[in-house]
Amino acid sequence: MIVDWTDVGRQLDPELFDIVERPTGFPAKATDLVVEPCPVYHARELVLRWHSRLPNVQKGPWMHAFRAHWHGYTYGVALWHNPSARNLPQSWIELRRMAVAHDAPHCTASRMLGQMAKWFRVNKPECDRLISYQDVDVHTGTIYNAAGWDRAYFSPPRVRQRSGYSRPGSLGREYRTGINGQAPDQAGKWRWELELNNG
Repeated sequence: MIVDWTDVGRQLDPELFDIVERPTGFPAKATDLVVEPCPVYHARELVLRWHSRLPNVQKGPWMHAFRAHWHGYTYGVALWHNPSARNLPQSWIELRRMAVAHDAPHCTASRMLGQMAKWFRVNKPECDRLISYQDVDVHTGTIYNAAGWDRAYFSPPRVRQRSGYSRPGSLGREYRTGINGQAPDQAGKWRWELELNNG
């Protein structure tokens, strides 16, 4: 599949190449992609375009954003932040969103997981574990297994009333509305983990 260089939303610097100088062809395999940090806005915009289940994301705060690209043309993005579960150690960091383009090479997602783990080992020695949640309604966890992660904990489906209902002791404050609807909240989830062994 030929790269569509007119899609400027997939490029951080669309003017990096002259039309004549632009690389021809496409990345044949996931190892052709470079995985590196990127601006949060770039990751958010492409999550909105590509994510199958949770396309809407808050503006911030986000601790880290990454992209997988070929000569500046993005094929996958990821957003990381502190664990969403408050009882988990703050030395852990959670992959909150990852989205891959339909024309990305096979195994792009697992390639990204591996390369991002290498980045955290080098650049964030205080981080000792990576975690991510797999929605069992739409995913099987293949990418985590391929990247060497361990399936650690299952969170069963739960129903949250987010419309006009106040939590006990909340002084009338209502639950936040799910920005991606109720279905993702109600799905069971596996937590996958990767020990970084920085110590």
